Formats: sequence, C-alpha cells, structure tokens
Amino acid sequence: MLIGLCVLALSILIACYEIPRLWKQGCRKEVWIYCTLMLLGNVMATLKGMAKQIPNPADWITFLMVPLTKVLLQIGLIKL
Repeated sequence: MLIGLCVLALSILIACYEIPRLWKQGCRKEVWIYCTLMLLGNVMATLKGMAKQIPNPADWITFLMVPLTKVLLQIGLIKL
C-alpha cells in the first residue's frame, strides 16, 4: 500500500508541473491524453508494487486472434 501511495504522490508532483504548461499552450486534448495515460500507469505500477498478477497484453491479442484465424481458415482465405 505504501508503494501505491508513493507512486501516486510522485505522479501528482509531475502532473502539477506538466499539466499547467500544456494547458497554457492550448493543448487541451494532450492534457486529457496525458491524464489518461498517467492514470493507467499509476494503476499498473501500484498493482505491480503490491505483487498482483498483471495480465500480459499478448494474451489478449491471442484471445482475439484465434477465433478470427479459425474463421478465415474455414472460409478458405488463409491456408496453413
């Protein structure tokens, strides 16, 4: 839990420096993207720090592509 709080505190410090600069430059979309990616990174770093299992993105791709490959094989668009 302490690791999660440390990561959050560091992220807030970095965001307090970066977000006002981007906002003054008129980069509104970039601020939203920055906040979204920072939140995603915080969640993943906190989970990793708490020794939780984080799924591998390659597993998600495999989960999506195996059925598609089977369909393409059945209709004859690809051959092995």
